[in-house]
Amino acid sequence: MDIGLIYSKADPRQSDARNFVHRFLAEHGVLAEVVEEDQPVKSPMLIINGFTLMDQRQQNRTDDSTMFPGLDEIKQALEKHLWCL
Repeated sequence: MDIGLIYSKADPRQSDARNFVHRFLAEHGVLAEVVEEDQPVKSPMLIINGFTLMDQRQQNRTDDSTMFPGLDEIKQALEKHLWCL
């Protein structure tokens, strides 16, 4: 599995998302190359095997208190791609 992760190290929520990805992979025994890039983004961008989990919210963000993808969406995307291995 190839994973790209663009996130802001300055945002603790995004650092949590980064740590979640690594923890998920370790707990599930997934061998994956994770290429990380620190960028000043409002939400992390996760790319799994060329598939980008993009901002698919139905409503616009009214403040910076929400992040997409959140941990639930990241987990679902990783699980979906586990079945493709």
